[in-house]
Amino acid sequence: MSVDSIEIIRFVRSLLSMMDLKILRLNYNPPNVLELGYGEIFRSMDEVIILTSLMQTFDRFMLVCEVTWKHEPDMENVKELKLVESAEEISRDGMRSLMMVSGVFPDPYKQIIREFFDTFNCFIEFPARFTMDTMTGSIVGTQENINLFLEFASTWGARYQILSIQKYEPRVETLLAGLTPKQYSCLEAAVREGFFDIPRKADSRELASKLGIAHTTLLEHIKKGERSILRKLFRV
Repeated sequence: MSVDSIEIIRFVRSLLSMMDLKILRLNYNPPNVLELGYGEIFRSMDEVIILTSLMQTFDRFMLVCEVTWKHEPDMENVKELKLVESAEEISRDGMRSLMMVSGVFPDPYKQIIREFFDTFNCFIEFPARFTMDTMTGSIVGTQENINLFLEFASTWGARYQILSIQKYEPRVETLLAGLTPKQYSCLEAAVREGFFDIPRKADSRELASKLGIAHTTLLEHIKKGERSILRKLFRV
């Protein structure tokens, strides 16, 4: 484990000991996406969900991701990306692949990451969802430090939309971490598209069509995901 990794772990542990942590969920549009090296990712992919980070320093990353392909799955294209050093497909389900990816952040982004940890004393809570247009994710920190990050984002030229901000409850995040990738993606899409809204904004057949999976498969993943969360919530 590198020195940077150890420093980050120590920082996160010390931060978690504080009582006044908030979790900010937002849509985020960084400037100069193409220059940062992310534009080429979406030539072959519609969506990337980072489920968890196995390792991240200011320079490098090792991530478990779920990818939704535009056309045919193309792992060779992933391995040719400038950001990627290695990529291994764990499983495939239609137009979705679960994979482990490691690589190096582009130079302009390394300083941003270092400043994120050193200056704002915040950390990223996975999962995070990326498309060509928007990153949707969560940031954890004190209200003061989150405000500092948002001020920096505006100065940097990023555009963002705050979806929610609330008290950080690690147990809630643990409930989500217990879902399988398929359960998580189906439940996340269901919430995002308004499947649980009253009145409902999208029915299960519309949602299954958007995800490119069978209607019965969608319902199965949602039901199993709900059961997993509720059993852990009520300790049964």
